[in-house]
Amino acid sequence: MKPKNISDFVTLSEIVNKKSSLVLKATKMNLDNNSYESSIWKFSRNEWIELKKSSNWNFSNPKYSNTKNSISFIKTPKSSDILDSLEKKGNSLTNKLVTRTGNQEKIIFETEDTISNYIWSEKDEFIYVITKEWSSDYKNIKSKTDHPLEIDKLPFRFDTTGTIYNKRFHIYEVNVSTLKTKKIIDGDKESLLSISSLIEMDSSLFFISSKHNEKGTMLENQVLKFSKSKLKVLNTGGMWEQIFYFNNNLYGVGLENRFDWPTNISVFELNEDGVVRKIKNEIDRGVVKVKVFNNYVFVLFEDSGKQSLLKTDFKDYEFLSDEESIISDFTVYDDKIYTLKNSFNLKDEVYIGLNKQTKKISEFNKSFHKNVKAHQCVYKRFDTGQSEIDTWGILVDINRPTLLNIHGGPAGQYGFGFFDEFQVYASSGFNVIACNPRGSSGRGHKFLRDVCGNKWGENDTFDVLTSFKKMIQHLGIKNKDFGIMGGSYGGFMTSWIISHYPKMFKSAIVERALLNWETMVGTSDIGIGFPEMYLLDDMNSNLNLYRKKSPITYANNIVTPTLIIHSEKDYRCPIEQAEQLFSNLKRRNIETSMIRFPDESHELSRSGKPNHRIQRFESIVEWHKKQLN
Repeated sequence: MKPKNISDFVTLSEIVNKKSSLVLKATKMNLDNNSYESSIWKFSRNEWIELKKSSNWNFSNPKYSNTKNSISFIKTPKSSDILDSLEKKGNSLTNKLVTRTGNQEKIIFETEDTISNYIWSEKDEFIYVITKEWSSDYKNIKSKTDHPLEIDKLPFRFDTTGTIYNKRFHIYEVNVSTLKTKKIIDGDKESLLSISSLIEMDSSLFFISSKHNEKGTMLENQVLKFSKSKLKVLNTGGMWEQIFYFNNNLYGVGLENRFDWPTNISVFELNEDGVVRKIKNEIDRGVVKVKVFNNYVFVLFEDSGKQSLLKTDFKDYEFLSDEESIISDFTVYDDKIYTLKNSFNLKDEVYIGLNKQTKKISEFNKSFHKNVKAHQCVYKRFDTGQSEIDTWGILVDINRPTLLNIHGGPAGQYGFGFFDEFQVYASSGFNVIACNPRGSSGRGHKFLRDVCGNKWGENDTFDVLTSFKKMIQHLGIKNKDFGIMGGSYGGFMTSWIISHYPKMFKSAIVERALLNWETMVGTSDIGIGFPEMYLLDDMNSNLNLYRKKSPITYANNIVTPTLIIHSEKDYRCPIEQAEQLFSNLKRRNIETSMIRFPDESHELSRSGKPNHRIQRFESIVEWHKKQLN
């Protein structure tokens, strides 16, 4: 697989159903426009039909109505070039919420701002629309980017979002028949900086939101109820990713206390009087997503490199899947489970059934796999003497160099899913090895927390290097030219390892890395809480710990030729982190180079502009070939 091949595969998401009919979103790169194209597909009578595709518009968030035979979706203008073209033709540049019944389409709601989500009411009388709009203070300012910003709260920006306090979220109620629109939740009035996971039950709306606390020193996550024109706070202080209703009870997916992190994302019952009760976790694993069908709760969860499903009524638990694959989304009808799934060497497709009864019912990536050879992996769980570590390897040739890849997080996981990075590196002639050290998700609470405090940089380093050596031996690799690389926390680990084991690797790539805890506290969008949660102490009382656990403290030990990759609008690990390391290496005449990607965030490798993602791949391959061949 070559770097440009990432433009050939299709990514599937947002699957929903009405009886046996399915609707989903399919996304693909367009290199000519340097953009992503999203279309809506429908599966009915064993046939896939592309409902919506346009050179000018993207389509997303498909949903079926509850009682009518209607499909709805969001329609968004694509790129700036296309916007200019549409404007010249006199077309509306607004974002639109559209319903489709048969072949008839109707615009339900449109705005110059962002439509972030929506839901149908229980009886399809209304659609509730969440928008993200400029706050009243900035609404009438023509050149918002040139206007000075007064900042008086923390945090003041988020990665991929930018400055947060000058945008507000609202909820509109739209009458489907008359199209009469009413703002029912005013984000300016309530100071709402986000709204998510909107649901309706018994003529009341429930949603998750964030706002600054009274001191303006951090964000408060809230669960809110809107009923009879009154807004009530049900919970404050947690960290919620999703809410849902089941058996007349309200439930939340997340953490009861945001500062409990790192731990498993779990399910809690949320009493309307503010009482929170944790549902017994039978799996000791992190919950990814929850959906309710047929009087059961279906839970998607991480487990040792997989994403699997279980069914429960919170009394009994039935594990539905144990495949070596990643289920990214699912829906259920008449005891039939439809999944969006990928495996190590197969990109996204739609499947019906699970485990040995699985049947593929789509061919979205058929042409991609016809033209691209995907490499198989070798999986082993190695006993390191301190823990058992899930490890994956791609063997190209025992006489070729090997790349050690370290994931971000640390609460993340590598696994059995299709990962473009591994395929590109293997096709470039490198053996590839990766693992999930202590601190990774998918292995339970204790495993997740086993890098906190003084263990940071210690337990994880031991696991990574031990499993790497064991997989080298297992695969029979003879070439001792090794490269190391990682992004975010993986970038921390890369710089930590090459500063503590300076002769072990001949090539290194440090990407979007955490390098200095001390400066991260004041510059990162999560600097106010993340360091304390992992180091178990605050910087003011234990500055020595923050310096002790920072790779920049040991940068003078680095002799490995090192490529540094960073995005200029990365607010998670701000670019000053990269600049500190680059300056150190350059002053000491260590072979190094820094690539800065303009107008990109921490998410460059996953959702950056297509040309930048390809350029990133090419730079990585070129650097390792230079140092290792």
